[in-house]
Amino acid sequence: MVKIVALLGDYWHDADEAKAGLEAAIECLGNKNVTLYYITHEEVSKVLDEKPDLFINAKMDQLNPKDERVYTWLTDELDKKIVHYVEDGGNVLAWHAGSAGYDPNSNYIQMLRGYFDYHPPGLQDVTYMLKENEKSGENTFSFSDEQYFVKCDTANTEVDLWSTGVDGDSIAGWKHFYGKGRVCSFTPAHTKDGMLNENVSRLLAEKIHWMISKIDR
Repeated sequence: MVKIVALLGDYWHDADEAKAGLEAAIECLGNKNVTLYYITHEEVSKVLDEKPDLFINAKMDQLNPKDERVYTWLTDELDKKIVHYVEDGGNVLAWHAGSAGYDPNSNYIQMLRGYFDYHPPGLQDVTYMLKENEKSGENTFSFSDEQYFVKCDTANTEVDLWSTGVDGDSIAGWKHFYGKGRVCSFTPAHTKDGMLNENVSRLLAEKIHWMISKIDR
């Protein structure tokens, strides 16, 4: 049995909407041997001790971004623990907000080799491309979304998804091996409709499959 744990939801992102999107992707995966558990940020450390097959992080670091004094959930201890988990053979998928608001110098972001930089205000018509600069055709799809603009160490990861919108072009997905484990970042999508887009579900399922394929049984 493959155990997947997911940390979803924050001030800007509704956990129930993310659950719907993730469960659609798991269904698209078509693997009856997958069990999915939802956890809180307080449970991350204990759960990683249990060595799940995949940890999906779809939560930004700031717990209260609008307050004068902002608190974050990724402690120095957890920052190191997540990286050690992957080095020892665990897998981490940073989905949408899972790369947002973190210290670029943290061990976690250094492991991801990329992070959220900014997005234009509101929702835009965003086209996602499976091949760079192929802005129309069978390898593209479009919907209303937050277009994440990211910083990415492209020389040390495999970019496999790009985005384009009225504000320009960006990278939208990448993956690589890290130690004995695997790491993946996937930026779509912000809304429930976007997460339930069949193309997003299919691609998210492909990411999950890649990450668990070495232990899938």
